[in-house]
Amino acid sequence: MSMSGRMPGQESTAAGSAPQSNLVTILVPIVIAALGIFLAVKYLLPAIDKNGDKKAPAQTSASLRRAIKVVPVISQVLNRIDQFPGEIKAYQDVAIYPKVPGFIKWIGIDRGSVVKKGQDIVGLFAPELNQQRNEAYARTASVQAQLYEARSKLSAARAQLLEAKAKLAGDDDTYTRTRDASMTPGVVAPNTVVVLREGLAADRDKIKAWEDNVKANQEQVKALEQSLSAAKRSADSYKDIADYLLIPAPFDGYVTERNMHVGSFVGPLGNGAYPPIVRIQQLNLLRIVTPVPEVNSGGILPGAKVYFTVSTYPGEKFWGTVARLGNYLEQKTRTMPVELNYWNDDRRIVPGMFCEVYWPTRRSKPTHFAPISSVVTESTLKTFVCRVRGGKIDWVTVSKGQVMGNLTEIFSDVGAGDMIAVDGTDELQPDTQVEAGPVAHESLPLAKEQRPSYHQH
Repeated sequence: MSMSGRMPGQESTAAGSAPQSNLVTILVPIVIAALGIFLAVKYLLPAIDKNGDKKAPAQTSASLRRAIKVVPVISQVLNRIDQFPGEIKAYQDVAIYPKVPGFIKWIGIDRGSVVKKGQDIVGLFAPELNQQRNEAYARTASVQAQLYEARSKLSAARAQLLEAKAKLAGDDDTYTRTRDASMTPGVVAPNTVVVLREGLAADRDKIKAWEDNVKANQEQVKALEQSLSAAKRSADSYKDIADYLLIPAPFDGYVTERNMHVGSFVGPLGNGAYPPIVRIQQLNLLRIVTPVPEVNSGGILPGAKVYFTVSTYPGEKFWGTVARLGNYLEQKTRTMPVELNYWNDDRRIVPGMFCEVYWPTRRSKPTHFAPISSVVTESTLKTFVCRVRGGKIDWVTVSKGQVMGNLTEIFSDVGAGDMIAVDGTDELQPDTQVEAGPVAHESLPLAKEQRPSYHQH
């Protein structure tokens, strides 16, 4: 009955409502999802696009422009002090050797003694030298006696020559008168004239003989005079050699070494293995010898004041004066020896001490300087700095000079005031876009020692 009691329209309505409910259930999520997409598209995408528009240029700039620190190239005069090793020597240093071999008879000095110039310090004894000197005097006396005898013979020959000339004159007068008288017949016998004429010829021969004799005696006298002069010089030389047995001090100084004692046999330098008797050094004036490198030799000024230190007196400065230049370079070390004069009146500094010389290095005109870190050395053939112009990197080839503090000299077409990268590197390729941040030279850290051969201040 109940089933038969429903109306037909009602059944159809119930049957249609079930599919309609299922459709709503399906469409509602779809509409909600579409609405969410619509809202996201309408509101979220513009915001993302705006943020994207803001971030994209920044990311692009960061990828193209790099922030670096730059400093200007400066122009100034190189002025620094380098520390070089030095050697202290006596101004005069003499090892005393004897002129002739002999035995030490007495010695009046010892190590540490003060001597004056000309003071007798050593006396020698050489008995064979006295014998040689006596022989030289004997030879001189013998030659002197021979000379006296030759002069006596020369005088006798001259007297005989004068006598012969006088006889010739008398005989010639007699011959002339007799010849004139013989012109009168019967006054003079004819043979008398002949005898007188032959007598004149004999007189002339005697004169010539005596003249030759005189010349011979003159030559003998001349030879003996030369022999006597040589003998006297020989004797005098032995006298001078005898004076060598007494050795004087060559200058005012101090005895710093003594090797011989009384009775020791000594000889000249190079004559056997004889050491010096003593060594004398001048200590009131010292030589400070320092090797100056080739790169610093151009600024050496004679008369300049330079100070040095010694380990014996730490913290004290001793001032010397540039006195002598070597004017040549040692081939092995490429250094020039330079000497300073130091007046050591108080005798505090002694020869042989090792010292440190604080050498001033200067140039006569300004040059360009850049931080050491700015100079890039890829090889010995390529050295450059990274110059910044118009926000771009430009490699400029340079030559390095001297170092002064944390700066180094550069020589190129880089001018004073040009901005260069503080930290030069080959990673900064040419035409790289950079963001330059200027910094002051004073804010840069000090560079490490660049030259281990000597110190830099």
